[in-house]
Amino acid sequence: MMTTAKRALQWIQSQLSFEGWPVDSQFRSESSLGRIATIAGLLGIFLGTHICLFSVLILHRCFSLVPVLDEFFSLEQIDMMWQWSGYVVLLCSFHLTEFFVTAIYNPTVVTAESFLVNHSLDYTAAFLLSATEFWTRFFLYPFFSTPVFIVGLGMVLFGQGIRAIAMATCGASFNHKIQTSKKDTHVLITHGIYSYFRHPSYVGFYYWAIGTQLLLNNTLHSFLFAVASTMFFRKRIPYEEESLMNYFPDQYACYAATTWVGIPFIPPCDKCKIT
Repeated sequence: MMTTAKRALQWIQSQLSFEGWPVDSQFRSESSLGRIATIAGLLGIFLGTHICLFSVLILHRCFSLVPVLDEFFSLEQIDMMWQWSGYVVLLCSFHLTEFFVTAIYNPTVVTAESFLVNHSLDYTAAFLLSATEFWTRFFLYPFFSTPVFIVGLGMVLFGQGIRAIAMATCGASFNHKIQTSKKDTHVLITHGIYSYFRHPSYVGFYYWAIGTQLLLNNTLHSFLFAVASTMFFRKRIPYEEESLMNYFPDQYACYAATTWVGIPFIPPCDKCKIT
């Protein structure tokens, strides 16, 4: 059973990465227009469809526009359907924003991977499992909490806003992949939102990820996303800060001393301490 599930997950991930697709000029590489157009088109279809669905369900909840829904679903299930629609709208918006902000502010590195839809096997698995928790609850014990939904929505909007601002502020110095060497265009950004958080794009992603699960009222995955995100950034941030200390030995320690990581339980970088 586990082997079958793992194979299915690997197949999904391979399709997101265009493995096995026609090897022609439009699908050969990450920067091929075929890949970019396909991902953008599918995200646009999902976004538009769920905006319409969300609107219809909200209007029905207020004015009973589709009486047949009340015959087959409880009020809690109808609430959960528009809740899911809103979640998909925000999820698609996140991935489209990742691409377009990169395309505008750092066009030299923009590729199909800038959408982040094929971020990693763990990322894909996490969101498939969170969807499983939601739809299991929908059919077996439907439940909708407005306060938790509002908190989750606030975290999602805050996280995505912070991340987009960070990417725009960083400009040519931003990249979705950790850089192992310093480019000529790479400068230490300390203004704007970087004067408060030294890793604002990570801060945004952290609160966005947890917020998506609170928005869905996913009790289990809200906890799991918080733990997994913290563990991921406990490794990634110290590693990146050591790299930045090597790139900017005279600047980064002073900068780190006056800014906040913004994510709880992240240990300070030993090399960043001012002696």
